[in-house]
Amino acid sequence: MRRRPSLRSAAVKKLAPTILVVCLLAATATAFAVSERLKLEDSPVLGTSIDHLISPRSKAPDAKIGFRLRREENIRLDIADSRGTIVRHGVGSGVFGQAFHQFAWDGRDDSGRVVADGIYGAELRLTDEDRTIEFPDEIRVDSTPPRIEDVEVRHRVFSPDGDGRADRVDIRYRFSEPAYAVLYVDGRRNGRTYGRQPKGTIQWYGLRNGRGLSSGSHRLALAAEDPAGNMAASTREFTVQIRYVQLSRSVYVAHRGRVRVRLSTDAAVVRWRLDGRAGTVRKHVFFLRVPRRPGRYRLRVTANGHVARATVLVRRAAS
Repeated sequence: MRRRPSLRSAAVKKLAPTILVVCLLAATATAFAVSERLKLEDSPVLGTSIDHLISPRSKAPDAKIGFRLRREENIRLDIADSRGTIVRHGVGSGVFGQAFHQFAWDGRDDSGRVVADGIYGAELRLTDEDRTIEFPDEIRVDSTPPRIEDVEVRHRVFSPDGDGRADRVDIRYRFSEPAYAVLYVDGRRNGRTYGRQPKGTIQWYGLRNGRGLSSGSHRLALAAEDPAGNMAASTREFTVQIRYVQLSRSVYVAHRGRVRVRLSTDAAVVRWRLDGRAGTVRKHVFFLRVPRRPGRYRLRVTANGHVARATVLVRRAAS
């Protein structure tokens, strides 16, 4: 004989969905009340200061994480990746008083390995309150240096004398990403650009540490540095020449009472002096009459305040 279900069990089954909904609403209301109570409470942490970029492989400093505690707290500061996984426990831990505290993260995990490039965040664990505060500021780890894709040097012979004629060397570059261009002169770092660009031009006026260099050959090289401090290896060195005025010979031999003078300069006007006589020329090749008396004479040419010298040899005429 089949037993009929009682009226009580049938009523319970009928009310079960309603009871479940009521329990869920009660749990939600409780969680909401707790959340609202926490919101109304004064935050135990204020005045945060976090570095947003770090390169563990460069010489740049570690990422600083600073904050002020409203009251004494037992804390543990952790670092989490973008998925919320803790990669570094206890960057700072212990009991700290009501003050500003700062800790440093070197971009490495608990095993001492450099973490992968990406976005990370700081989490502050309040041990006594069993509560975790996630700081909104992100820390980006970037350990990859930029690449130098192309470098072109123009005006390798120049005269930085301020006359507006071939006063500089132009170094055109192209990088794989926006970066600072770093110039090296004769093997020494000579500053970098103010802005970060994927391509641009450095104009070099023959200065090193603010001082003009002497005439002659000099070596230039270019490197790239990103905001995190990652440095691309410098390019090969390019040889350039500072030349204000240069005579083609150190000794000129007079022929038929004159010498043919060839000089290299960017100056529009050149002054010359020979055996008490002087004059100006606007050509790079010109003739000068020499003294009749045999001997050695000093030739001096000046361009924009820079001087070149040579000897003029006048031989005795054959009898």
